[in-house]
Order: sequence, then structure tokens, then C-alpha cells
Amino acid sequence: MTSEEMITVATFENALEAAIARGALEAEGIPAFVPGETVGVFAVDRSIPPGTRAELRVRPGDRDRAIAALKRAGHR
Repeated sequence: MTSEEMITVATFENALEAAIARGALEAEGIPAFVPGETVGVFAVDRSIPPGTRAELRVRPGDRDRAIAALKRAGHR
């Protein structure tokens, strides 16, 4: 699945916050993707300027579960 086939369920101030939220979704079995992140938090895409907001994306069919899981985990 490519990032184009995924939808944004949340936007964060930075990639680290998005990666933490991604981990919360993955812990519940929901595959998630943060554009610009390649392999974990420490391998972010350096072409993305600092201060750029980070999106958290999931498959369209996981949207409702993802939003509920983010709320349970204390993310927006």
C-alpha cells in the first residue's frame, strides 16, 4: 500500500509526535504511516523543513478505529 492510498487521520506539530501516535495505532493492530519517515523516528526525511507539521495516515477502512484509538491514547 502506498501513502497515496492512505488518508490523514491526524496532524501533529512534528514528526516525533506523529511517530508516537503511529506507535499507539500499531499497538492496536492498525497499520499507520507518517510521510517523510523512513525507518523509525531517527531516520526522518531531511528534505522536510523543521517545523513542518506531520500527518498520520491510515487505510480508509481503518479511519474510525484509528480515530478512536488516538482518543483513547490521549492524542487529539
